[in-house]
Amino acid sequence: MEISQTVSKEKRTGIFIVDDRQVYMEKMLKEKGYGTCSWDLREGELPPEDEEIWKSEILLLPVPVSRIREQMILYQRIHRNRETLELCIGGIFPTELQEVLLQDQVPWLDVLKDKTVAKKNAVATAEGAIAELSRMMPVNIERSHIIVMGFGNCARPIAEKLYCMGAKISVVARSEKALSMAHYYGYMDYPMDACIPFDEADAVINTIPAFVITAKEIDRLKEDAVVLDIASAPGGCDMGYCKKKGVACKLALGLPGIYAPKTSAEILLEAMPFGYKPSENKWKS
Repeated sequence: MEISQTVSKEKRTGIFIVDDRQVYMEKMLKEKGYGTCSWDLREGELPPEDEEIWKSEILLLPVPVSRIREQMILYQRIHRNRETLELCIGGIFPTELQEVLLQDQVPWLDVLKDKTVAKKNAVATAEGAIAELSRMMPVNIERSHIIVMGFGNCARPIAEKLYCMGAKISVVARSEKALSMAHYYGYMDYPMDACIPFDEADAVINTIPAFVITAKEIDRLKEDAVVLDIASAPGGCDMGYCKKKGVACKLALGLPGIYAPKTSAEILLEAMPFGYKPSENKWKS
């Protein structure tokens, strides 16, 4: 099928569940009259070859696809069922899987390349990051000094919400454009090679998918400072050194699936060819 077409309700959609987002997506699709079958990967391994999910015309893979641990088995099963499979949907398709799908002439849709998804998903990520940070910090967010590493889709709403909660925000970024934007919003802005005030920070949030919080930066942190890393695995912080130094740290991935799974499911479904539109009814006083 062409990706631009709406999926027919006669087609069966197989859903691999790795968090509550897929649970909500399956419920929403069923409410719209779509036939679905699912396999819960939170309970264990990929299903055997004879399970009905492999016979689905549409496969909904996780966001990102790498959350399926048995990648090679996934590629093999998709290849063996290429005659039935009409479309794969997921996020951040590994190069190897793209090659398999291209060879087998199976279209795929990466929903995370949709700019609307990225923008809306960043809000859920920001709220989840702040929830995690509140649990980690020994002090209030209000009047604390928080360093935000990066100023992309996720970092911007994180900085904005923390600023509105009364925190002093310092932004560290590579590009002049990002630094200018951070300055415009009223944050302290530092290029990567500047003398960044890690020794003053109560918390550091990293959004940069590169090794940017090393032993050098960690050595300068206060005794009770915390580090929250939400960058794509393996993250950008030396977690081993943090633990060695007794610095509270956490790599927190998939936050929308933990803190706002229903909203995140709606956001993802809007970018998929199921003709899904959430209710426009809003609460009014």
